[in-house]
Amino acid sequence: MATARDGKLEIRPLTARHVDDVKTVMRGTWGSSCWDLFPRYTAAQQRELGITFGAPGTAEAKRREVLAKLARRRKNSAGLVAYRGAEPIGFVSLGPRHDFSVVEKSRATPPVDDVAVWVIPCITVRRGHRGEGVAVAMIRAAVDYAGKRSAPAVEAYVRAGRKRVHDDFAFFGTKAMFAKAGFRVVRGVLPGLRKGSVPRVTMRREIRKRAAPAGRPGVAAARRSGQAPTAGNARPPRSPGRGGSGPAQRTAARGASPARAR
Repeated sequence: MATARDGKLEIRPLTARHVDDVKTVMRGTWGSSCWDLFPRYTAAQQRELGITFGAPGTAEAKRREVLAKLARRRKNSAGLVAYRGAEPIGFVSLGPRHDFSVVEKSRATPPVDDVAVWVIPCITVRRGHRGEGVAVAMIRAAVDYAGKRSAPAVEAYVRAGRKRVHDDFAFFGTKAMFAKAGFRVVRGVLPGLRKGSVPRVTMRREIRKRAAPAGRPGVAAARRSGQAPTAGNARPPRSPGRGGSGPAQRTAARGASPARAR
């Protein structure tokens, strides 16, 4: 199922069948060894899962297996993949904040408040397709995907400052990129970070819920009064004294005063 379309660009949830598309997008970058797992698991959790660097091919196969398992979840996938035709050209990691243990525990990205936000910890566009608006389109699709799963807001922890960095280290996204997708800054760089930590700015986009469609006139009132609402093509019940021919109706008609014209 497509999540979003932007001209020839199609963005859809990652599936286990297409998990290798993530590797294709990140080929030749630092992220090619990550498989979207390092933001999700602490070093201890990675060792337990067997996805740390080990014998050639062993950890790599395990990482692929773990990501495929995440992509099989029915409630939400591990992220979205952007395609041009059948060619994967971008990937955005996405999920509830509690899905990402490293984000949860990092001193650079503590919770802003108690809102149950979803987060975008990383975003990658394949070389040769950058500078074409793919990243912004993926971010917007990610917000739409999260909103359909009742997320109240989506956050990103982008690199602070305008200093140019190598593309391999720009996976946090940029402030300008997320601003174009409707995000706003909700927290600046935190003081007291340890040396070597990447200074982050927290950006958020709140998701407005659509109002439920209004019912037909009289339906809400009927429900409040305990009466059954009238179906669209059904006749309303006859009221006493109107069109009836029984004794009660005739008696009521004889005793009633003529209605005054207005």
